[in-house]
Amino acid sequence: MRRFIARWYDHIGGLRDWPADDARGKAAELRRAIDGSERLRDLAERPLLLTLMASLHAWHGGVLPDKREELYHESVNMLLDWWERQRIVRDAQGKPINQQPSLAEWLNVDRDRVREWLNELAFTAHSRQPELAGTANIAQKEIVDGLMALSDDPDLKPRLLVEYLSHRAGLLVPHGVGVYTFPHRTFQEYLAACHLTDLDNPEETIAGLVCADLNRWREVTLLAAAKRTRGGKGTVWLMVDELCPDGPEAGGAAEDAPAARGALLAGQVLLESADLARVSAGNTPKVERVRRWQKALLAHPALPDVERAAAGRALADLGDDRAEVMTVDAMQFCLVPGGPFRMGEDKELHTNDYLTGAYWLGRYPVTNAQFAAFADDGGYDNPDYWREAANAGRWKKGEITDWEITRSQPYDYGRPYTLPNHPVVGITWYEALAFARWLTARWRASGALPRGWEARLPSEAEWEKAARGGLTIPAAAVVRAAGAWAVAAPEMKKNPDETRRHPWTGAGGPRRANTTESTINSTSAAGLFPHGASPYGCEEMAGTVWEWTRSLYDFEYPYVPDERREHLGAGDYESRVIRGGSYAWNLASCRCAQRYRSNPYFRYDNCGCRVLVAPSGHL
Repeated sequence: MRRFIARWYDHIGGLRDWPADDARGKAAELRRAIDGSERLRDLAERPLLLTLMASLHAWHGGVLPDKREELYHESVNMLLDWWERQRIVRDAQGKPINQQPSLAEWLNVDRDRVREWLNELAFTAHSRQPELAGTANIAQKEIVDGLMALSDDPDLKPRLLVEYLSHRAGLLVPHGVGVYTFPHRTFQEYLAACHLTDLDNPEETIAGLVCADLNRWREVTLLAAAKRTRGGKGTVWLMVDELCPDGPEAGGAAEDAPAARGALLAGQVLLESADLARVSAGNTPKVERVRRWQKALLAHPALPDVERAAAGRALADLGDDRAEVMTVDAMQFCLVPGGPFRMGEDKELHTNDYLTGAYWLGRYPVTNAQFAAFADDGGYDNPDYWREAANAGRWKKGEITDWEITRSQPYDYGRPYTLPNHPVVGITWYEALAFARWLTARWRASGALPRGWEARLPSEAEWEKAARGGLTIPAAAVVRAAGAWAVAAPEMKKNPDETRRHPWTGAGGPRRANTTESTINSTSAAGLFPHGASPYGCEEMAGTVWEWTRSLYDFEYPYVPDERREHLGAGDYESRVIRGGSYAWNLASCRCAQRYRSNPYFRYDNCGCRVLVAPSGHL
């Protein structure tokens, strides 16, 4: 692809008398545009479509349309022109032997009628395609019959029309004997969207389709909304009303799968096609209705994991108002009573009875919004939080040096990793430690922490007990917001699954954890997996992100803790234990006993932290 782009611009630059540096610069811009977009890279893998993008890029003076609906609109017009226009046919020696007329001239019909027929053909093919990926196969006879029906020319021969189609590259390309297809699913979906937007009351039809079959009609719906918006900003609100007519509080809506699908797409339509910076008073309640729906969809029983994750991303953009996720002072913690528990792998289970005191562990991993409060409050500047990092030469004057760069905030992995309601990632062990110390200072100053209590990272033993449960567990999980640490001794019962492999009892699978099986393939919003909660109520302890602990790594495991294992100043090259697995690991690897190690100055896009609150010296 890179060689093609370079040679393309060498050629175009020569035709247009561009300076060589100018041509090379435009080639570099196109390479960057393709490399930076998964969607464009997928298109560019096909030579026809790479040529199309290069043509559009050159035609636009070195840029591609930044909105994908505009990109597809112009691409379709160019493909249609290539497919439909007049063409000179040459013999083996390259001499012209005849000039084929354009398709519209041959059929003696208006070009707009050809385009309308193509739109309907794409819609029909998309509707009946068994697979939900790739392009639909379209029989040659269906195409020929459709084109013949457009023409009033009684002398038009189907055989000649077949010959015409087979020698043309454009919106329909040969795909085997007697079979044609669109050059990419993108164009099939865009043409289907064009057909729908040409109908009377298209919003009602689109809403019916997407509520019945979300995966088939998602992209068509988003493209149709964007296309309708080009005709006027107000049309997007008609589609939102059809997709999401009622709030999640309406009778039955909370369990209604079609309503959930419509609400999910309404959120995506708003974010892609509405001007949310300027919402009228009449449309403000619609935005709020869709926002409430995204929150309800986080745990909706009718949606698979990947769709609920999409709702979490939309909620972040529309405004997540869950205080326990978005603020530090409302963080929720789960009570872990003292007492023995089973620690270790199946064949090495060890009854650990030294965690005799109760402690509180965060219900969720620390989120980006919560960690941002630490950074915004000067957390990176206060040397009291960075003693170990300073001694190791990793922290100086408000900046932490990880294994690669120096910075004063978490490493930016881009969306969705940086969304405020997602767990913070891109932090070293030193940053997790500093966050907990800042939290201690903040809550002591406000009176939210009793004297002699602290917020800190859990040891790996404390982490594992919170994930698996003790030999006895509370009859009901005790979850409190920050500042309410005192609690009466909970009613206890025998743990029915004290050797469980995962935090929950029973089978794994959907709705339990963000692992490779969920196909989310990134971090996800906090609160997406309540059905994967531990016996104490801690959520997402399997999958989503690895979590830093305070413990030093050692091959001896299980172990009786000593000063060595929990020594915070052990040195820069002593590995720390991380726990829980992540979205990039499978379910079998995200079990209660799963442990891994990392140097304290490393950071990853799948590693964050969780905070524990207990009396100082609890270990």
